[in-house]
Amino acid sequence: MTTTGANATNVIQIIVYVPVNIPDDQRSTFEQKVGDFLFGSDRVRPELREDLEAAGVDFNHLALLSQKPAIGLCPSPGALEFVPSERVAEVCKRHGIDLTSGGSVQVGFKYNVYDNDRKAPADALEIMLKLPRAVYQEASDSAELVADVVQALFGDCQLAAPAQAYLRAHGIDLTEIAARNVDRLGGADVPFTSRVSPEVHSYLSERGFNLDQMGRFDVNAVAVVNAGVTWTKATCC
Repeated sequence: MTTTGANATNVIQIIVYVPVNIPDDQRSTFEQKVGDFLFGSDRVRPELREDLEAAGVDFNHLALLSQKPAIGLCPSPGALEFVPSERVAEVCKRHGIDLTSGGSVQVGFKYNVYDNDRKAPADALEIMLKLPRAVYQEASDSAELVADVVQALFGDCQLAAPAQAYLRAHGIDLTEIAARNVDRLGGADVPFTSRVSPEVHSYLSERGFNLDQMGRFDVNAVAVVNAGVTWTKATCC
């Protein structure tokens, strides 16, 4: 799908519940960096580079294999590939939504939601998912459909298949290598992959947005698409 001439029914909106205080004059940059995180591709952290190269892995080549491939037929450079599950495709077909006719994913940010008694999750990023009305009516009664949409948007938090195959060819078990590098990673609970560059990771961490605690996206509510979002990314099937 692409934003050019997009069918209004092919819009998905994500509202991010921001768990830290961000000054008004920093929010635009902050939102762009969070967007990089949300739609980034998982890559092995540079802290493991030394051990991997000692095992014969070309770290730069591994990073290249970890990138999301370009979508050959999509006219929008850098568009997000939206690969629906059979369940999502069937629901869209039933409601006359053509996933190949154009669309977009739009992101908004909700600040100060944790100012009072509400506490931010310790190990997840809360989001609200807004869907076309026809899909919303089914998703509001189906956690499985919501999970399928989330995976289509954000992936499965796994290295890309070519990167996994490259590591298998070298007999690499990332879990074992991470266990040997706990101190380098910064703790046993730090994942061995990241969705963003070290620079973006550092930027967000300095503002209290610890990406290592945001490895899961929790959908706290499902609603109907409306106006007022601030950040848009084209999608292609």
